[in-house]
Amino acid sequence: MENLETIFAVIKNLITFNLSAIQKHEWELFQGYGFFMLVVFLVVVLYAYCFHLYRSEATGEKNYEKYAKLALEDDIDDSVLENKRSA
Repeated sequence: MENLETIFAVIKNLITFNLSAIQKHEWELFQGYGFFMLVVFLVVVLYAYCFHLYRSEATGEKNYEKYAKLALEDDIDDSVLENKRSA
């Protein structure tokens, strides 16, 4: 509970631009928890993106194998993968 109070005090000092009031150990604690929260957030975003790709391919909205083959079969006379409506 003490760490949580320290983190909120650091956030308050950052918002009020009172940077001289932040001690070194408080800043290190804030950086540690901040890095952990950033990693957790990025992992959640990565898994959500992977789930989106899996679901869109499973429902037939997109076929990502066509796009994977594009790297191997990229000649000037190859057929177009998708016909897009012009704006």
